[in-house]
Amino acid sequence: MRAISIQTAAFEGKLDQVQSIVQEDKNAVFKKDEDERQALHWAASGKHLDIVEFLLENGAPVNEKDESEWTPLHIADLGTASVGSLEIVQALLRKGADVNVTTETGTTALLYAVSKGHVEIARELLDQGADPNVQDNRKQTAMHRAAAKGATALVKLLIEKKSRLNTPDSVRNTPLHLACQEEHGETALVLIEAGADVDRANGESKTPLDYASPNVRAFLQRHGHGAE
Repeated sequence: MRAISIQTAAFEGKLDQVQSIVQEDKNAVFKKDEDERQALHWAASGKHLDIVEFLLENGAPVNEKDESEWTPLHIADLGTASVGSLEIVQALLRKGADVNVTTETGTTALLYAVSKGHVEIARELLDQGADPNVQDNRKQTAMHRAAAKGATALVKLLIEKKSRLNTPDSVRNTPLHLACQEEHGETALVLIEAGADVDRANGESKTPLDYASPNVRAFLQRHGHGAE
């Protein structure tokens, strides 16, 4: 039978094979594949908590980056927030995972969690010191991503954690611009009531309300905001 790599075994959830490989070669946890990923990256990707914990107990480096500069913590945030996702994030954090390390696109684990709508993972990262105001290569913060998605629960969480409201991205859009562009009236309202600037112009000299659809404008007007 062809030998299976530790990366494949980790991704497929084959704990017994991972254990056997490590028993034969303690350095297997450090081996990288063609994507510069170690077994811990793949265990996190496959959402296998038992393998993640085994690898960490056997010295797998928690902050190792792959060729795109993703750490296991970045990878744990992707996909659906399945059972075990939060627990994997917590296991990585207990072993010293860097909550603010960035990928080649300037993206933190928090930015990925917000992009995927993972409220509880985002909360855990913030509670463990994630900076909500880190900007990626497009100068967007977690608040930009939450606003663009209309993820009101995440917007409220970020407000609670002192995320800045009026940070401009690379084209001078604030989170409120994005909420209005994507027709997320409820999210726009939450931002405005928290202090977002309705008069802030972007690179095209447009304010957030310039992008608001008639429905969003009407919604905001009913709540005491927006021009008549």
